[in-house]
Amino acid sequence: MRIGVMFEVGQPIDDVIAQVDGLRAAGLESAWASQIFGYDALTLLAVVGREVPDIELGTAVVPTYPRNPVMLAGQALTVQAATGGRLTLGVGLSHQVVIENVFGQSFDRPARHMREYLSILMPLLMGEQVAFTGETLRAATFGALEIEAPAPPVLVAALGPTMLGLAARLASGTATWMTGPSTIQSHIVPVIRKAAAEAGRGEPRVAVGLPVCVTTDVAAARETAAELFA
Repeated sequence: MRIGVMFEVGQPIDDVIAQVDGLRAAGLESAWASQIFGYDALTLLAVVGREVPDIELGTAVVPTYPRNPVMLAGQALTVQAATGGRLTLGVGLSHQVVIENVFGQSFDRPARHMREYLSILMPLLMGEQVAFTGETLRAATFGALEIEAPAPPVLVAALGPTMLGLAARLASGTATWMTGPSTIQSHIVPVIRKAAAEAGRGEPRVAVGLPVCVTTDVAAARETAAELFA
């Protein structure tokens, strides 16, 4: 098990850099940026990665619907080039209320969307030309992207067996948020491992994101958590 921290993105960039540098100095192995309604996570990681060496950088997670997979591939490879290949690209569907209300897009058959999205994204990250036509997405590039950088590992936010299967077959693993240890042990890990084995893939990575509070006042911490996550 490797331990990392999802750092606070709601602060000035100089403070973000200082926070990530502090995580590195403390011996944490990875620093993760969320993508909500603040900084663009990948742009932020490119900046942070130029200032802070020797720590893995990840997104947890970048929503796919608002970003064309060709453009996301180029952006991810740019971060790889800027940071010496330290990016782990976490992607996800986001939530129906966000995709339909904020971005005005259809959330119909999200697993189909992710399968088609990865069918375009993954070859481009691997330095290949893409010609793909799906039901909702299509792309025909003129060649490989002209960025000299290694392909980042890709984690797909997944809970159900269909999405876990996609994460195992088409990507490097999954990233979860607020999924408890019993569910990780009894459902997430065995399902994604089985799907990876059946596809002849290697051991999938499972990045488990959990809110953590170190405290001597457990009751107050539970009260705060209940308010924050209500």
